[in-house]
Amino acid sequence: MKFLFQMDDPQKININEDSTYMLIRESLRRGIECYYNDPSWVFSEINKVNKIKSHVLSLKLNKNNKLSYQKMKLKEIDLEKMNAIFIRQDPPFDLNYISNTYLLDRLKKPLLVNNPKEIRNFPEKHIMMNFPELTPPTLISSNIEIITKFIKKNKEVIIKPAYGNGGLGIQKIYFNKSNLNLFIKNYLKKFFNSPIIVQRFLKNFNKGDKRIILINGKIAGGVLRVPKTNSIKANFHAGGKPVKTNITLKEKLICKKIKPFLIKNGLIFVGIDVIDGYLTEINITSPTGIQEINRLNNSKIEKDIIDFVFKSLQ
Repeated sequence: MKFLFQMDDPQKININEDSTYMLIRESLRRGIECYYNDPSWVFSEINKVNKIKSHVLSLKLNKNNKLSYQKMKLKEIDLEKMNAIFIRQDPPFDLNYISNTYLLDRLKKPLLVNNPKEIRNFPEKHIMMNFPELTPPTLISSNIEIITKFIKKNKEVIIKPAYGNGGLGIQKIYFNKSNLNLFIKNYLKKFFNSPIIVQRFLKNFNKGDKRIILINGKIAGGVLRVPKTNSIKANFHAGGKPVKTNITLKEKLICKKIKPFLIKNGLIFVGIDVIDGYLTEINITSPTGIQEINRLNNSKIEKDIIDFVFKSLQ
């Protein structure tokens, strides 16, 4: 059996934090051949028939349990020969990212985690538009006038780039901020005048941002990410502290509500964010949190994910 992991350079990841590392390690433990590719290595070769190919490198674990590969052994492979492909590269969600999803979307045989068409259709900060009843008041726009009006209406908001990750650009803004229009103009310029997310600030934000991992819509575990003192960023990359937690009844209802949507759209490995009982993000590109949840709950979420992949391939 062969698994491909499309991801950032595996030799540069933090093996004590990275979720993709856990998936690869579990796969290797089961005797599965694991390969790595960069999204830029994927190409379409058309000669009477269309083949989606990629250069790949074979992955191994070295004596320090780190992932290794031999650059000199780069080889070309027809991606239809893979049993499963895990799309795990981080954003930015740009034209290169989108073009890659078009190519992967042509594949018929491999199980794709997650469905590239839906990754393209539903960037994680836009996907909540499907569940307005579960989310706090939210605006997606690049229009300064509309953004300013929304901020003044909601008094206190969080803003963030629509295509960022890891806590990039998150700021808390008040309606009476001096030179608000100029600030918004400069903020948009900083993020290439792309749309931004403006969301009503949730009063209990300091109590934590809960990451819940779902496997084919089923809850696999959760972790509370608590921001540092005087910080509004709960992301682990931004210094958030992992705290053991339970999944509340309201959070279970949120998961139940979105489960049919996830299953229908082939979104197998998903991480949702819940703050103060509101759904704030659905992460489908490269959700993280496996290692933090495992340590706090003595679980092995990577095993559950690979188990599901095996079952799906039967």
